[in-house]
Amino acid sequence: MIIEVEDRFCKVAKVFSEVLEKLERAAEQGEAVHEVEEATWGGLLEMGREMIAGYIQKQEEDIPRPTVIEHEGKILHRLPERRMRPYVSAFGPTPFQRDVYATRETQRQEVVPLDAKLGMPEGNTSYLLQKWSGTQCVKESYQESRATLLEILGFAPSVNCLEDLVARAAEHAEVYFEEQEPVDPTTEAEILVATSDCKGVPMRHVDAPRTKRGADVPRPKRKRLKKGEKNGQKRMACVGGVYSVAPFYRTADDVLNEILRKESQEQRPKPQNKRLRAVLTHEVDDQEVNAKDVVFDWLAQEVQQRDPQACQTVVAIMDGETKLRDLQEQKIGRAIGILDIWHVTEYLWKLAYCFHSEGSAEAEMFVETYLRKLLEGHVGRVIGGIRQMVTKRGLSKHRREKAEQCLNYFAERCEYMKYDEYLAAGYPIGSGVVEGACRHVVKDRMEQTGMRWRIAGAQAILSLRAIYINDDWDAFHADRIQAEQRKLYPYKECLCTILNCAA
Repeated sequence: MIIEVEDRFCKVAKVFSEVLEKLERAAEQGEAVHEVEEATWGGLLEMGREMIAGYIQKQEEDIPRPTVIEHEGKILHRLPERRMRPYVSAFGPTPFQRDVYATRETQRQEVVPLDAKLGMPEGNTSYLLQKWSGTQCVKESYQESRATLLEILGFAPSVNCLEDLVARAAEHAEVYFEEQEPVDPTTEAEILVATSDCKGVPMRHVDAPRTKRGADVPRPKRKRLKKGEKNGQKRMACVGGVYSVAPFYRTADDVLNEILRKESQEQRPKPQNKRLRAVLTHEVDDQEVNAKDVVFDWLAQEVQQRDPQACQTVVAIMDGETKLRDLQEQKIGRAIGILDIWHVTEYLWKLAYCFHSEGSAEAEMFVETYLRKLLEGHVGRVIGGIRQMVTKRGLSKHRREKAEQCLNYFAERCEYMKYDEYLAAGYPIGSGVVEGACRHVVKDRMEQTGMRWRIAGAQAILSLRAIYINDDWDAFHADRIQAEQRKLYPYKECLCTILNCAA
């Protein structure tokens, strides 16, 4: 064994010398620097493989090799033949052999001393390579991720292997979200914001939402889609976000300039300690777990952890979806509900086009006039005034129904439209954070060209992508490694005692 270790490190020294020689020759010949980098990188990868292999063999030198040990009340025997452990490090395949203890040849491996000492992962891929692979997969398709790793490392896990790595990592994501450490209260701002929205994920037909025809009725196949029809159906992912922000006092004119004239304000305070999450409705043990329930339970937990003494002002900014608002009142009852001003503006544009042609100056003036009134707190006057216009203008049936639909939308949600009070208190009134999350967490990754998802695969990516965007990637992997090591090697702390007592 000692000779093998020395041979490994001698080979490392030899490869290093070869790299230096290549550098000297390149300097003499004046080669391009990118060619030198490529050649040097290949040599460093080869050195790394040999160094990891030598390190593994070096670690095995001090492990006792008793033929029989006792563990958890069982007598375990060292199997006569050492077992091969496939292992792929960040430098490439590095398999090795080690001793295994079991009750007998065909039974489960109870104690594997070298694996425990080295902290080997459950699979064959090193934790570092898992982390790098996950970093790519949460940003790019599996095929593109594999191509990127192959270009950099000279080897790469297969697409199926990458999918398995993501699925295994995502199994810990749920635990991580539930047990994540609260944010540092000294870094929190005065206002705590909870927000939520939904975004569709294109699904394969087998996991698409049920239609009126029922789940067992196949969708008719057609050679050509109808106008406006899309190939495939989407399942809605519920996206939640929580952050704190300092008060930002504005006037109606300030908001009008921002919304209609796209004039951003430089003094706008930045969100602090932002955390995002995206969940699809799925089944656990044959029971449906509703995505919105999961997200709002998490939002409520975050609010409670961040503000256990109820000292902060909590606001909940959402669109007008009734289910989201009902859950907010049920789970975060003390939050001040605010209807997202951007959704309100969209409804004003719909109303404007009931009276004026699209793109006209009259339509723009209509929106500006009534948006100002809403921001000044005159919701009732806006509803009443536009209803009178509907009657006096003699709109067509279609436009009259559309206008009434928009006005009913305002009337049913007027308790969340006290914008004059919100602006005076410095509250945020737009859901830009969650709108951006719907695009960044969901759309940018899940709706790339040709993508169709199964529920489990989509949820795995959504969970890991949210963790990555939350800047918790390193913390998540450290937590996951600790949890997996405790499960795989519960005997690690007493390994020396087990082996030495037997010896």
